[in-house]
Amino acid sequence: MTYLDSQSIAEKRSALLERAHMTLDVIRAKGATYQLDPDEQAILRALNELDFLEGDA
Repeated sequence: MTYLDSQSIAEKRSALLERAHMTLDVIRAKGATYQLDPDEQAILRALNELDFLEGDA
C-alpha cells in the first residue's frame, strides 16, 4: 500500500495535468462531454483517484 501526503498528491496532479496539456477544469469538462482520447481518459481517472485520496471526492 502506498501512502501519499498532500504535497505528493499535488505533485502527481500537476504532473498529470502537464502530461495532458490541459487545466483541471478543461479536462473535466471534456470528460463530461466524452471528448477525451484514451490517454486523456486515463489521466482524468488518475486525477479523480487523487481527489478521492485527498478527500475531495
